[in-house]
Amino acid sequence: MAESDHRIANNLASLSGVIRLQRNAISRSRRSFTTEQVCMLLDDIDARIVVTAKLHKSLARAINVNGVNLGDFLEEISRMIGSLNPEGRMELTVDHSCDTIIDPRHALHAGLITAELLTNASKYAHPTGLPVKVNIRCETKSDGSFAVEVTDDGIGFPENFDPLTDGGLGFQLMRALANGLGAELQFEHSSLGVCARIVKPRHLAS
Repeated sequence: MAESDHRIANNLASLSGVIRLQRNAISRSRRSFTTEQVCMLLDDIDARIVVTAKLHKSLARAINVNGVNLGDFLEEISRMIGSLNPEGRMELTVDHSCDTIIDPRHALHAGLITAELLTNASKYAHPTGLPVKVNIRCETKSDGSFAVEVTDDGIGFPENFDPLTDGGLGFQLMRALANGLGAELQFEHSSLGVCARIVKPRHLAS
């Protein structure tokens, strides 16, 4: 129970940091928000809370309480994000070879980044409102390394947009989460879509 409480406290602290980052970004922008925009911001916060809750549900069900199956966790998150969109807006497929148990904190960071990528795809991949096709693929290895790939068939990024330095709060959040995870964010994009990868190297000996 003590270990469980410690893990929950750490993950809630991570979630609090994410919300605080969003709050500070809004404060610095000094923008006025419409009711619709406020609802979208609250929906984003709600999704992050649900991601954290699903992690702890996965841990509660797991035989190995020291870790979580990344593939199952990401699939559950993906279905949840897909259900938040109007029917028909996202066609989601999940292809994973993630049978290895990974650290819960690593799973949380990967899950939050994946949720941001899915949310971005649903909002921006097809401005005309066409359904976006998204594929999620992940691989894990026994040394603790893993990779998650999220691909969509949208219009790609705007001209001269660098996802490693540019973008709003969502991209800032993904970069901060990847940095905390010790992972690399990689992006390939064209007019035929975006392919984003989270690449977490193996644990290094201390």
